[in-house]
Amino acid sequence: MLPLFLVSSHPYTGKNFLTLGLALNLKERGYKIGYIHPAGKLPVKKGKAFFDEEALFIKELLELDDPPEVVSPFVYTYDFQYQLFEEGGIRIKERVIEAINSLKDRDFVFIVCGDTPFEGYLIDIHPGALLKEVKGRVLAVQLWRGDTTLDDLFGLKEIFGKYFLGAVLNKVPVDYYLYVKENMVPFAASRGLKIFGVFKKEKALEAVTVKTILEVVNGGIVCGEDKLEEFVENFAVGAMDPENALRYFLRTPNKAVITGVHRTDIQLLALETSTKCLLLTGGLVANETVVARAKEKGVPVIVTSLDTFTVVDKIENLIGRAMIREKTKAIKAKEIVEKEFMMEEFLRLLEKEA
Repeated sequence: MLPLFLVSSHPYTGKNFLTLGLALNLKERGYKIGYIHPAGKLPVKKGKAFFDEEALFIKELLELDDPPEVVSPFVYTYDFQYQLFEEGGIRIKERVIEAINSLKDRDFVFIVCGDTPFEGYLIDIHPGALLKEVKGRVLAVQLWRGDTTLDDLFGLKEIFGKYFLGAVLNKVPVDYYLYVKENMVPFAASRGLKIFGVFKKEKALEAVTVKTILEVVNGGIVCGEDKLEEFVENFAVGAMDPENALRYFLRTPNKAVITGVHRTDIQLLALETSTKCLLLTGGLVANETVVARAKEKGVPVIVTSLDTFTVVDKIENLIGRAMIREKTKAIKAKEIVEKEFMMEEFLRLLEKEA
């Protein structure tokens, strides 16, 4: 068994994306796979216990038979916080290590760590504390952050030392892809840092469903209830004159249009372009003509009492943070990793270290 710790220096880098892509490709090659999320943040009750919602989704997507307490041995809850702060420290390290060791029949166990290398430090389940116990290795997932991108990776390499295998760069803008491949990757390699893959920014993986948008704005659905599982890839704010709005809408496909409930002119224009839903702010009653046209086009209409500024702020917090909860996204992750990840070199390196 090789416990493979996926770490990052920032949140939302795509650790689950890489886990799914690697795991599905390795399964296809005949390897036995395991998955663990040591410290969850999205508690959901299953029976009498709490588990991490995200971990349960990954377990389902990977078609793993392992019980919930293995894939999600610990999750942050209010009760835990009370125990930690009021009663003193809680040791749950043994529970996590027990979960890892229960998967000894697997070739690879993907252990998806927190947002930083230090998350879980107070309860002794940060990656540095677990690596020595289970003889694991570290694979870093780093977002493209311009010319300072490599700083974090070399920092992680120094933190984890001999346990550090290498890294991948994720969400690289298309315009920078060749520059990164032809300049950054060789530069890093010349200084002892192996980059196994460079992944372009993928709209399809960052897309969110209409249902998710509905929940985020605490809105009401006026029509299009059967389209809640449709994916939205872009967002457009309709706050300009109709002529400029039309040009803007035409070059923004698969979008949700955010505009005031009173801007019927903008709403009708949006419905004539590639629009996945209308998100109307500042009121709960949509114009009847707009609703009728939306029904003809099969476009959901969401209304919310929130103002446009607040809605835009909520949407901005959502963009790029969508969890991979759909099978189509898992398949896309597998395809990207198969194409861009240096699998043969990765496996050769592991064989050499074994």
